[in-house]
Amino acid sequence: MRTLNIAFALALAFTGTLQAGSMERMRVRAENINIDTSALAKKSASVPAASSRPVASERQRPAAPEVKASTSPLIAAIVHFFKLLFGADGDIEISNPIAEAPEYEGELEDDTEQEPYDEGQSYEPLDESALPSEPFQQQPQFGLQPQPQAPSFQQGVPRSDAGGPAVPEDLKRKALDYFQANSGKFANKRYIGIVDFAAHSSRQRFWILDLQSGSSHAIHVAHGAGSDPDNDGYATRFSNVPNSRASSLGFYLTGALYTGKHGRSMRLHGLSSTNSNALSRAVVVHDSNYVREGNYKAGRSFGCLAVANSQITNVLASLRGGALIYAGISNSDF
Repeated sequence: MRTLNIAFALALAFTGTLQAGSMERMRVRAENINIDTSALAKKSASVPAASSRPVASERQRPAAPEVKASTSPLIAAIVHFFKLLFGADGDIEISNPIAEAPEYEGELEDDTEQEPYDEGQSYEPLDESALPSEPFQQQPQFGLQPQPQAPSFQQGVPRSDAGGPAVPEDLKRKALDYFQANSGKFANKRYIGIVDFAAHSSRQRFWILDLQSGSSHAIHVAHGAGSDPDNDGYATRFSNVPNSRASSLGFYLTGALYTGKHGRSMRLHGLSSTNSNALSRAVVVHDSNYVREGNYKAGRSFGCLAVANSQITNVLASLRGGALIYAGISNSDF
């Protein structure tokens, strides 16, 4: 009997070891999951894409088995566990755009210098007194004062005061829902930023929303070289992995302002599993020469939200002090 007990205990230990190894392999696969929407290409092929590529609206994650009402609670719990296990966690890949890239006047060079982040290292602070208290204000002409405009968010008709494209409705809804549900995280409750990585880099795809006036301001922004390996101006790969040089999707909290290798800059803290390494990767908002407010394909960054020299002051002035930035892909789950 003693021999049988020992044998039984060894069998249990061996089984536990196998299960642990299997779970670890599944965890690793989940962290490196890729998402392919090519199977949905036919359905979205009829959608025109002038300034952005069509992205399938169906869920782009591996389908988990549905749980019927008669399924036992244990089986339901196991299925729910696998749904969580195989959810996207940082590494995301979408299919190439179906439509051709829009025409643009020229191409700008990529970023050639990455700024590392060392915890505890001091950086030259930015003089915030030089930032405007009311960013994006147009200068009065011929002594005339600009007329105030009524908020538009309540009517659901977002506008861009700069005459650019409107904020994608689905991204705006996700950003506002997250902002309202987590308002305690954000000290800056007037402005939020939204980035649509579905659009070509020659297009305005970074919006600053003024929740007080209801206005929005569209500007250009770069994406990472790792997100656009063929350099066609479309971001198709996103990663949370260090040294990937890729952009990361998700919700961000803006942090300290400083002057670094790229000039005026602002730290970003990732609030999602898909961008949790933003701070250590030195993914920031910064000044750049390879982004212009014009019809140019932007140069590629190291994953940072690089904006034009002409807009960095407005961006820092509006989003400083703990604001929300949401980087997503319009007409998708992200």
